[in-house]
Amino acid sequence: MSKTNRSGQSTVINQKQLEQLCSNLTEKYSLLAQLMYFSAGRVSEISTIKVRNLNFTSGWLTIEKGNTKTKQTRQVPIHPSTLEHLKQWINTNELNNDDYIFFTDSRNTTFKKGEKSVSVQGVDQKLRHAFDFIGVQGASTHTMRRSRLTHLLKGGWDLREIMMISGHKTLASLQQYLHVDQTEVFKKYQQLFASELI
Repeated sequence: MSKTNRSGQSTVINQKQLEQLCSNLTEKYSLLAQLMYFSAGRVSEISTIKVRNLNFTSGWLTIEKGNTKTKQTRQVPIHPSTLEHLKQWINTNELNNDDYIFFTDSRNTTFKKGEKSVSVQGVDQKLRHAFDFIGVQGASTHTMRRSRLTHLLKGGWDLREIMMISGHKTLASLQQYLHVDQTEVFKKYQQLFASELI
């Protein structure tokens, strides 16, 4: 069941919808959405990353244990294009190693660039507005994580491999994230009949 009034599971989006979403966000929130998707990270994990968490040589993101739900540090490779855009963002904004990449820049605050991270509520509001604009119902910040993990499953990834990306501790907790389309499953099952003899 898709998310309605913050109940149920977030909608899973496809690549085209991801591109539409990112093109309808400002640069900061577009980068944040991309990083949430490619890291399969939670909004609370990704909105609070600092420059030091990105390794531009290895192409990995380190999510520190203080920011993870499992209280364990997790590393995950990031798409090279997103990484390059993040590097440009960091350089343009002259961010230092301990600065938040996705910083608040509200006119109502005295914080300098990089001193305070954007709020989870602010990210949620921006993404929901963009999802509404492109006509995707039942989506939230969790859509990014759920979509990426589902896409890995559809791409033939083993559940234990997916766990290494997601950081889930158990298969049971991971499986709650994965979307399986009943119509696709039944079609695949019916195709199997052609190769079976009675």
